[in-house]
Amino acid sequence: MKLFFLILASAFLASCSTTIYVVRHAEKAVTAGADPNLSNAGEQRALALRDSLATKPLNNIYATQFVRTLQTAQATASAQNIAVYRYNTTASDSLIEALIHKQKKKFLVVGHSNTVPAMLRKIGLNPSMQQIPENDFDNFFTVKISWFLGRTLRLTQATYGAVSP
Repeated sequence: MKLFFLILASAFLASCSTTIYVVRHAEKAVTAGADPNLSNAGEQRALALRDSLATKPLNNIYATQFVRTLQTAQATASAQNIAVYRYNTTASDSLIEALIHKQKKKFLVVGHSNTVPAMLRKIGLNPSMQQIPENDFDNFFTVKISWFLGRTLRLTQATYGAVSP
């Protein structure tokens, strides 16, 4: 009987949770422009992101106003047949703050080397880095939010795709 209630409680907790996957945009092309496309390595990383999230149906995907974040998110959006919503980098904190209040959802947020750790700190989490190094593109942050006996946030850090140098 205890096992039954434990399984039931686990199923309930899983159904009341929200997951936010947060990544920095993939490798950008070296150009003189302020808004470069992804490089070949970045395009491969975008495909690796798609593959990493293939079994995790998302409700929404968010990318900043820059081309490289949209291109990072696009393969995942196409594979899951959902749109990419754009947000301004100046609204990163308010976006993540709004998402942690949504229940029973899964989101992907694509940001930048300086905005990703700042967003996580904004909601009370402690990523291992203050800012992502300029040559580091493989970080994959997962924020799990549960609402059992109050809201609890948990951060998991992993990597995806090719290892950054």
